[in-house]
Amino acid sequence: MTEKKDLKWELEALYASYGYEKYRMAGFEEYALYLENKSFLTSDKMITFNDLDGRLMALKPDVTLSIVKNALPASGVGKYYYTESVFRPNRASDGFKELTQTGLEAIGDIDAVTVTEAVELALKSLEHAGGEYVLVLSDVRFTEGLVHAVGKGAELKEELRDVIAKKRTGEVEKISEKYSLRKGDAKTISEVINLPPEPLKALDKASKYAFGKEANIAIDELRALVCAFSGTRYAKKIQIDFSITGNTNYYNGILFSGYIEGIAGGVLKGGRYDKLVGEEGKGAVGFALYTDEITEKYFSEARFADVVIDYDGTDIGKLLASANALRAGGKSVTLVRGGKADYKFRKGELIKNER
Repeated sequence: MTEKKDLKWELEALYASYGYEKYRMAGFEEYALYLENKSFLTSDKMITFNDLDGRLMALKPDVTLSIVKNALPASGVGKYYYTESVFRPNRASDGFKELTQTGLEAIGDIDAVTVTEAVELALKSLEHAGGEYVLVLSDVRFTEGLVHAVGKGAELKEELRDVIAKKRTGEVEKISEKYSLRKGDAKTISEVINLPPEPLKALDKASKYAFGKEANIAIDELRALVCAFSGTRYAKKIQIDFSITGNTNYYNGILFSGYIEGIAGGVLKGGRYDKLVGEEGKGAVGFALYTDEITEKYFSEARFADVVIDYDGTDIGKLLASANALRAGGKSVTLVRGGKADYKFRKGELIKNER
């Protein structure tokens, strides 16, 4: 029988093995924290209430802000992991949804090793989650260098960001005509949108369109990251895609997004966000894995047991003794009368009937 797995436990054990410590927070923070940093959040809509002392509080829509506010070390790097619920509007924006996420943050004196380690842990997190996966890397410095080189004026720059983020190649020519872009600019944008899947080939191609010092640094750092995993089982799990964009008010470097086959949208989001820290010489990198859909698909505990005892007219004392003997041996046991229950099982696991 396949060993039972608990995604939260596996991830927390993984992060702890890298020297990250558990960060625990309350279910709410002062609303002012989120108000001051609302552009960092995915939505400015929050569930608020007045505390007994009159302060306006909010059920937390984010974990990163709390860690940066409360756990930034005076020197060195603070490494933290967490499993928390956040409260955000659902996709239809007609109500709030409680989402569970497990993630990590490294804040303080960040360097290339810290960033590479975060990417490695992102890859391992996706691997633990189950299913075929890919981690897509990007960098805000490259994208912004391109946008500022091609676009003149705030309106055009915003349209270019939107086209790149949504990979709307068909609209590039329209924008070129609308704003009378220089010859070759439309091709440049289209080329960046349609990079090859092999990461080093993608970076070689993108390097032709790295405008400015920061964009070239971004290409070099991405190449170093890809090469760090050369020859490992993760080498073919990495792609480069500059449609992965971030809020430039906070993100200042690498961005990454993780995808798992069979689950719509990205299940992992992260990146370098030194600007949020707001202290000279201090930085931060981290990610969050949104575990609800993963758990439902690969780790569902619903109506699951190692052993199902199908009882009907059984002596209750003997029934309980049999079940407890199995539990003492490390198995989970459920009791079903007449086999009437509808069971769902983790992938690859079977039911065993015993009387």
